[in-house]
Amino acid sequence: MNKNLHTLLAGPLYINEMYGASLVPSIYRTLIGNSIEEKSIEQLMNEKQSATENTSVNSSANKVVVVDFNQPVLKFDYGYWLGTKTYTKILSQLANDDTVAGVVLNMDSGGGQVYGTPEFYDYISNYPKPIVAYTDGYMCSGAYYIAAATQRIFANKRADAIGSIGAYATIVDSNGIWEHFGAKVHTIYATKSTEKNSEYREVIDNSNYEPYIKNQLDPIVETFVTDMKESRPNISEEAFKGGTWTGEQSVEMGLVDENGTIQDAINHVFELSMNSNNQKPNTNMNTKSLPKVEAVLSLEAPLALNENGSFLNEEQLDTIEARFDALESENSTLQTQVSEANTEKETAVNAITAQLTEATNTATAMETSVNAIMENLGLPVAGTLTEKLAAIDAKSIEVGKRDGAAPTAPKIGVEGEGNPSTASLNIAGVDVAEALNC
Repeated sequence: MNKNLHTLLAGPLYINEMYGASLVPSIYRTLIGNSIEEKSIEQLMNEKQSATENTSVNSSANKVVVVDFNQPVLKFDYGYWLGTKTYTKILSQLANDDTVAGVVLNMDSGGGQVYGTPEFYDYISNYPKPIVAYTDGYMCSGAYYIAAATQRIFANKRADAIGSIGAYATIVDSNGIWEHFGAKVHTIYATKSTEKNSEYREVIDNSNYEPYIKNQLDPIVETFVTDMKESRPNISEEAFKGGTWTGEQSVEMGLVDENGTIQDAINHVFELSMNSNNQKPNTNMNTKSLPKVEAVLSLEAPLALNENGSFLNEEQLDTIEARFDALESENSTLQTQVSEANTEKETAVNAITAQLTEATNTATAMETSVNAIMENLGLPVAGTLTEKLAAIDAKSIEVGKRDGAAPTAPKIGVEGEGNPSTASLNIAGVDVAEALNC
């Protein structure tokens, strides 16, 4: 027992700090020999589970078992706390029980040891029967790690705390205690053991925490976060900073699927079981978790897996069919929007084409008129319109300079005021006089 206590306290922890503090009295009672009566593993296993039957289920698998996880997360048993190794045995027994339709993990835990938690997460991720998690208290750190492996998470909206994704370690330098009693501690390493406990030694000897954080804690948290993103793809990035939220807030954060009661969790397991055509569990059958595929297809349960490969159950097929219906509706809406856009585009193109045609016709008429003027003036009809107008302008100036030449345009204005102006020569709607700067 003392060995297990040392393992709990000495290594990195997935645990909510407030919950960890609440465990101190229990740990203290154990240290001073005032622990509760020892019980057999079988007794503890029986105390951790209860069954709810559904007689309306047309199958021998008419029972959902609620397994209590109201303790710290440990790898091995400690006192009346069960380790993940023992919980694995419990779940394995239920997986092989033909009367059990599925399992609800009833959790009230703030976390615990790192060791054993990822392995238990992997086991639950591939559990062959429907399994969901529920809490009305704590579901933090290592406990949330475990819950995230289930097919759905339920929480009472007033649950105390959910989340605390992260890890920390407490290292106690007890050398001062020994020195107080006149003892001196000498820690000696072999010549070649230069890196043994190097991060720990940096903390104790130099109060340098960076190597321990970088080489021990950070990799643990990276694995934690990676697993959470795979199993809970809708989880908020904010949750990875280590905060906690109430049951109601956790739904918004993507930590929890829905608020409800433990009965809701039990009912959901029955639904998952019945949607699998009430088939007896096949002990040779497993499940395969494909989070990205499941997210795209909106699947709640992992794909079933047997020796022939993965396959979809009836509920999953219905989900995919509904998804296709939704996509068809979305496609119809998009087609309507595209059609409307094409109509608007065609209208705009027609308007622009009409304007271009009108402008082209005007330019053609103008050039025809200009060509006639040039022929009358005896000028060669060649060049661009601008060049032709310049030629006409030059010819007009030339004629105007001749002795006795008549004005090239009639004078108009107010009689007797000596305020003449040049009359406009309009060709095909174009003021040529203005164009020629007359």
